[in-house]
Amino acid sequence: MNLNPIVSPKWLLARMYEPDLVIVDCRFVLGNPESGKAAYAVSHIPGAVFLDIEEDLSAPVGTHGGRHPLPEPQELAARLGRAGISNATRVVAYDDQGGLYAARLWWLLRWLGHDDVYVMDEGFAAWQAGGFPVTDATRTVVPASFVPDVRGDMLADVGEVRRALGDPGVLLVDSRDASRYAGEQEPIDAKAGHIPGAINRFWKGVLDDQGAWLAEPQLREQLAPVIRALDDGREAIVYCGSGVSACPNVLALHRLGYPQAKLYAGSWSDWISYEENPVATGEE
Repeated sequence: MNLNPIVSPKWLLARMYEPDLVIVDCRFVLGNPESGKAAYAVSHIPGAVFLDIEEDLSAPVGTHGGRHPLPEPQELAARLGRAGISNATRVVAYDDQGGLYAARLWWLLRWLGHDDVYVMDEGFAAWQAGGFPVTDATRTVVPASFVPDVRGDMLADVGEVRRALGDPGVLLVDSRDASRYAGEQEPIDAKAGHIPGAINRFWKGVLDDQGAWLAEPQLREQLAPVIRALDDGREAIVYCGSGVSACPNVLALHRLGYPQAKLYAGSWSDWISYEENPVATGEE
């Protein structure tokens, strides 16, 4: 098993026809939910199946749980099985946003107890730019059986985050961009600001200017305050707007040897769905 969760397009090219591998196209654009499916229909990596962030990798939106609620484990397992993914399958996910949406699938599979899952570096544009093969043909999927073995300790709920407020043993990490964190603007959710006490580490900080994942020394620099906290025996709970863009930060920490960082899956959109939850603005 390759322990680095990030693989290169060339790595995938060399293995793409191996029978135990399933490639998953996770392309998606917030605010234009049909765009990923449409892009997949036009062109994708040969053999790839498409899983939609909202339809396949989230539960329906309710009063609480945020904009992309976690699917029920059995329901998610059934969807993975229909996509040809079993417990013995190696999975490589890609998107065209630097791994933003592919990292959500990476996290979900690990949450269900499946470790053999990877994110393709740089995404579909780099695959095309490399002159690698693409197709518009849809793969005939042979359904598989996926049995979940849920790792509850990967997940933080709203109660755990409330208990973390003012607790020096827990570091909250906000993965949204600095202006949303500070409450200067909020283009998506009903309230602006962040969870009190959280530090800000924008998820795009794990990528370089070309959209490729940083090397480990640079990743350590980017996530230094989180790593210090974990090295000191503290807990880290990572969140974003809806539990998607936090996943690259969680993946980066995992890659650096810190798999214990938790995801607050409901994130900011869940937090503000409870009127009594406090909100902070500005810098911490």
